[in-house]
Order: sequence, then structure tokens, then C-alpha cells
Amino acid sequence: MSLRTSLRSFGRFNSMYKHARSASTIADKFALGQSFSSKPTSTLKYDTPMLMAKNLTKYNNNVTESTSLFSKQTFFSGAAKEESSPLQAPELSDKEVQNLFHLWNDALATLDPDTVAQRYASNSILLPTVSDTPRTDYDSIKAYFVDFLQKKPQGVVTQSKVLKGDGWCLDAGIYEFTLGATGDKVMARYTFKYVFEDEEWKIAHHHSSVMPEGIPAGAEPITEDEVKSLFGLWNDALATLDADAVAKRYSKNAVLLPTVSDLPRTDYALIHDYFTNFLQKKPQGEILESNVMLGHNWAQDAGLYEFTMGATGDKVKGRYTFNYIFEDGEWKISHHHSSVMPEAFLS
Repeated sequence: MSLRTSLRSFGRFNSMYKHARSASTIADKFALGQSFSSKPTSTLKYDTPMLMAKNLTKYNNNVTESTSLFSKQTFFSGAAKEESSPLQAPELSDKEVQNLFHLWNDALATLDPDTVAQRYASNSILLPTVSDTPRTDYDSIKAYFVDFLQKKPQGVVTQSKVLKGDGWCLDAGIYEFTLGATGDKVMARYTFKYVFEDEEWKIAHHHSSVMPEGIPAGAEPITEDEVKSLFGLWNDALATLDADAVAKRYSKNAVLLPTVSDLPRTDYALIHDYFTNFLQKKPQGEILESNVMLGHNWAQDAGLYEFTMGATGDKVKGRYTFNYIFEDGEWKISHHHSSVMPEAFLS
């Protein structure tokens, strides 16, 4: 029985109930031999007390069914309405949208790839700055940041434009990273699209790209093994015992912080001067431990090397950092920092 039919029956039997109660009273009086009016006020006529009782029972059954159906439909209607109501995303101001970047940047500061990957939504896409591979799940996003966090990046937004919609918001612009591992600064373009998930705003889409006008023509990709082999070019230049050949392995704006000189060498003449003296020892180097990082038009190799001084036969260990850039059609040293092993020196 539908709710509408039940309610219509409820009204009809409510009227019948009043008359049945009146007829029941008449029957009771009749059975007891009491007097009553020969003309009852009801407009309904009942032939016998049994008929009146049957009508009253029929009314009670229909009222019970109507009330039960009404209660069930009201309950399930309310429950369905409650279940179908999604968690509403809170409205954000433009400034609050921009501040979501800081949550991601703070995650970078932990140097924990899990913490960073957790800033992304369950169904998200990362198109990173220095990888051709779209990252479309938690594991691939985490894998990207395992490498990227080695550079100890910290970002600041320099330009921002915010867009907002129903349950989403977008922040696009330009950011600059300072790489704590090297001190380098890198500018890039970004798009963050956020969605409200698990009671917080998370990154559903992150696209980061280099500044296209600053991409030098002719820059070429390089592998980790190729980066390691660049040391061989520098070491071969040492073997010539020609300071000019060694100095030419450095880029135009290179910085050399040498092992046995307090003076930073910041131009060709100063670099040439250092090797004029150092080459008298007839050094030849060997890499003991290497750690490579790759970027767009730059690469870094850092670790430990050992030199054998051909003039004396002495062996000297040191720590090194080589930063390379692609310049004039070849990879050259833009930054070279060499230092003694500190524990032996300090003891």
C-alpha cells in the first residue's frame, strides 16, 4: 500500500472510528438494559453490534498499517538523504589557496619522500620538472621525490594566479627553488590543482616546467655514467701537465675552491695560476666514491677521490664536488670544490 493511499484510508477510518465508538456505546447500553436515545446523532447506521465491532477492527488494522508505512518511508527517506550528502569542501579565499603551497614546501623541508607524496590526492598526476615520466600513483610520485629531495630544495612563489570552482581550486604561476645541497637557484613554472579529500585540501594535479626562454639551445641529456666519465676528461688534462689544458675544462663563469689554497679562483687566469703550481706534483686522480645528480643542462658529481703524486709517490685523499654545465657544445666544470679529509686533519 502506498503512503498516499494509507493516509487517505487513515482519514476515512478516523471518521468511521468516531461512529463505531458511538455505536459501541449503544451496544453496551443495550446489553445492560440501559436507556438511550432512539435517534443516535451519527449519520452512519449500523444494523448490529457485531457489524460495528467488525468495522472497528478493520479501522484499527488499517491505522496500524498506515502508521507503520509512514514511519518506514520517513525513516528511509531521511537515511537516504543523509547518505547522499557529500562532505562539502570549505570555501577558500585566494590567500588561503596560495597558502596551500606552504604545506607542500614544508613537506619538502622534511626531506622525507613519504611526507611529500602524502600531500597528493589518491587519484593525482605529477608532471615533474626534471623527469619525462608522468607520475600517476603514490609509488611513482614518491620515487621522484626520493631523488629530488637529495638537492634539499626549498621554494618560494614569485607570481601566483588563483582560480576556484565547486570543490576545487587552482594556483598557477612561477616559483623559485634554492637547492640547499649546492646553493643553486632554479626558477620554474607551476600549476597546482587542489581537491578536498579526507577532510583536507590535497594536490590532484601538479605540473612543473623549466622557464622555456631560459633553455639554452643545444643542451643535451646526460646519464649518470656519462657524468662520472667527465672526471676522466679533467684527469686526462692533468696528465698533460699543461695548466692551460686544465683551465679550459672549466666554464666561463666557473668557481674553483682548491684543496691547498685559501683563495677562491673565479676566472680563467686564477684557475690557470693554481694549476701552474699544482701540476708540478704530477697528480693523477681516482674516484673512490661518486654520487651523481642530474638536472636540465647541469649535472653534479660529489664524493671522494685519491691522488697519487707522481713527483713524490705520495697518496692524498680528498672530498670533491664537480658541477657541470653544457657550454659551447660540451660539458664543462662550473663549480669545483675540493677539500682534505677533515677527521685526520682535525685530530
